[in-house]
Amino acid sequence: MPKYPKLKFKIHDFDGIQNGQFVWGNSRREIFDRYYDAVEKADPEEAAIDFEEIIEDDPEFIDAHSSLGFLELDFFNNGNAFHYFNQGFQLGNKLISRDFKGQIIWGMMENRPFLRTMQGLGLTYLFMREWEKASQIFSKMLNYNPNDNQGIRTLIIQSYLAMGKFGDVLKINKLFPEDIMPDTLYGAVIANYRLDKMDKAKKALKDAIEFSPNVAKELIKKKHKKIESEMPGSITVGGEDEAYDYWERVGPYWTDPKILKFVEDGLKKLKR
Repeated sequence: MPKYPKLKFKIHDFDGIQNGQFVWGNSRREIFDRYYDAVEKADPEEAAIDFEEIIEDDPEFIDAHSSLGFLELDFFNNGNAFHYFNQGFQLGNKLISRDFKGQIIWGMMENRPFLRTMQGLGLTYLFMREWEKASQIFSKMLNYNPNDNQGIRTLIIQSYLAMGKFGDVLKINKLFPEDIMPDTLYGAVIANYRLDKMDKAKKALKDAIEFSPNVAKELIKKKHKKIESEMPGSITVGGEDEAYDYWERVGPYWTDPKILKFVEDGLKKLKR
């Protein structure tokens, strides 16, 4: 078995901003090939065996820990998923000094395994209804990678809605003023409504319906039928499948008849 170099974390200064980068060394090409082959396997049990063997050979291979975690999430084994994601997270996090205030951006390929395992850990907290812990992970991720290539803003908004932190939802929206994802658009609606900022809620609803009318239609339905994407594994921007996905994730926070009537009235006004 080849001996792999220890994972390292280096900091570079670009225009006064600290940029962190994980350093994997140059001798992991073969094990990365093994990992990608395992990812392509259709049988999750076979893939899991391969991931475990990779960890045996290279305990610091964060992506193998994450992949085992995501497999466990697929089967709703949140406890097992937490174990794997937390292992992967700790492998990277222990290399980052506590006083590090810089970025760990997605654009550097070497950082992606760590950011993926952070996402998995946050998701697991979300599924376990550990809203505060989930929001802490997601908040740290947005600080590390402010461009948010992973769509973490949707998950932190979901966490804040669960905790009734509507002001924090609006703070996230301010970070992404041009965003048209349902979570930000409709997050602004429900947050302003709950904070009794009705003029802003009406404006937010108008914008949300203009960009994603299907979400509003899904929210006010009496019965919700699962809608599959035409392309398995993807979501159609603005599509009915996207609307169902949004309702499935955050529908519990949209059950108040008054806010549903507010949405329904907004739809009627735009139809005139």
